[in-house]
Amino acid sequence: MPAHRVSSPVNASSDTVWAVLLDKMEHPQRYIEDALDAEILDRSGGAVVRQLVLPGGVSFRERITADRVTRTITFTLLDHPVYEGTVVNRLRVAPAGGAELIFELDWRPRPGCRDDRSPGELPGLIESSVMHTRRIAEALENRA
Repeated sequence: MPAHRVSSPVNASSDTVWAVLLDKMEHPQRYIEDALDAEILDRSGGAVVRQLVLPGGVSFRERITADRVTRTITFTLLDHPVYEGTVVNRLRVAPAGGAELIFELDWRPRPGCRDDRSPGELPGLIESSVMHTRRIAEALENRA
């Protein structure tokens, strides 16, 4: 079970929401407020490895896989200085056609590392991320 889970309905088509989730893989600066830099390091085996740079010199790599059938994108930390684990971005499509974003964050401190974040910081980050992604998808849908 993930450590933190946030969901939100999205007033946009499932195709628009899925396109936004795929764009998030390639251009995290558009979706992660404090992302300073991102670089795709490798594309192979249906996965992308990217390096992300955050404030304070925090730099890490993550493997990202997209499953078009389940409409799920999984971000797996490879060498974060404090955490190990995953973030899953899932698009749920209701039978009537409504879209819902579900983001699950399951990060744990790496062995020997201490988590200096306040207890509410990670849940706040994942909630902010799902709401920001929702706003982008709805804005794109309204332009169409």
